[in-house]
Amino acid sequence: MPARHSLPVRRLATLLVAAVTCTALAVGLAQPAAAAKLKFKQPACGKLKKKANKAKPGGAKRSARRAFRQCQANMKAYRQIRNFQYVGSRTDGLAIDSTYCANGKVANRTEVYRQGWRVVDAKVARNGKRLKAIVEAWIPGGRFVQGILRQGDVWKVGYESGGRVFNAGEVTRTRAASACRSL
Repeated sequence: MPARHSLPVRRLATLLVAAVTCTALAVGLAQPAAAAKLKFKQPACGKLKKKANKAKPGGAKRSARRAFRQCQANMKAYRQIRNFQYVGSRTDGLAIDSTYCANGKVANRTEVYRQGWRVVDAKVARNGKRLKAIVEAWIPGGRFVQGILRQGDVWKVGYESGGRVFNAGEVTRTRAASACRSL
């Protein structure tokens, strides 16, 4: 037959369990936000290159090469966009203030998103002076998507719909590597 404990011993045991549980939760929730796993990351193209080289001639090889070339274009655009801040306004009057960091952080006006970003669909000229890139970032409740255009030294940012960039307005592009470290 189990031993009966007095009421104060039960209360003490309950308080001890509650204190340990609260401490464990507090330590678990106090992890830094930077340690959160990125939902979006710019993928490397090594696997696609290997797949394109191993594919048998025909439609499979063509689609594998197309995927590899698209990945290369996305990486070229990613390298030009990362660690820069874009400030200006779209042609419809909406203010733009976006920073894309290489560590996966995105700052849009006053919000900072730490779940990563990537270039999804890019078209880059061979010399790299002209590009069209669709950039998406994961945010709570959905995705943050922008279209970024480059025409020589002129950079433009607009919104994306159906793979096209609309209402692209001129923006100034400034280095943000030090700002990215502090985000």
